[in-house]
Amino acid sequence: MSPLERAQKVAFWIALGCAAVGFVTSAGCGPFPELPGGLAGWLHPVLLVMGIVAGLAAAARFDEIDRNRWQVVEDPMLTSDERDYAHRYAERERRWAATAFLAAPLMLGYWMAYQLEGGGRRLEAQLLPLTAVVGSVIGFVVARLHARNRQP
Repeated sequence: MSPLERAQKVAFWIALGCAAVGFVTSAGCGPFPELPGGLAGWLHPVLLVMGIVAGLAAAARFDEIDRNRWQVVEDPMLTSDERDYAHRYAERERRWAATAFLAAPLMLGYWMAYQLEGGGRRLEAQLLPLTAVVGSVIGFVVARLHARNRQP
């Protein structure tokens, strides 16, 4: 298992845990004490950076999946059905990676929005998940542009 694959699994479990705690907190039964509302200003840059890192990781994982796909597909002994399966499997892995790496910072932002004082009723708290998504998109786009510029 590659380090990026392990990171993807960790991201999935972070997303799942944050979604569960965020849901419980949004219902008013949070297991942790509320954080001061003023922390939202500090959480936005943290979530932006986390999103950028997640986007970069997703792009790197995409490249890894594609390298594995083409190693398999270029085998001259494969049948066309096996090639089709390799392509379908790679696309499924890409969707799974994109979901895991996007969901981790998104769900952390969702949880933090309700963990702050005011329970997510303040605009700066409500925008925390959006900040994480924007960071993920920025990281992914930067990685894709960098990869495109490296190719001959």
